[in-house]
Amino acid sequence: MKENNKLNKGDIVYYSRILPPVGIYEICELVVRTIEDTYFVGVDKRDKHSYSFSYNRLNDIVFSDRKVCLQKVIEAEKNAPQVSDEREYEEY
Repeated sequence: MKENNKLNKGDIVYYSRILPPVGIYEICELVVRTIEDTYFVGVDKRDKHSYSFSYNRLNDIVFSDRKVCLQKVIEAEKNAPQVSDEREYEEY
């Protein structure tokens, strides 16, 4: 991502995927695939899922700097509610 927050196809961005109800706190590394007037689409480099975002999500949940994204995820996880007190069978 350029300094003026202009995205280009092929740019790498980081999505702070935070879903407290299910206990998901992770960073997705995305390659920008599609650029439109009101939204853009990024494809996860690992599992090839596509995520579409409006431009107002830049610097909110989508970042050009991985460290900033990581800090957002860490803060959210620190304040996370307990999802379940059940233990998975692998934990025994």
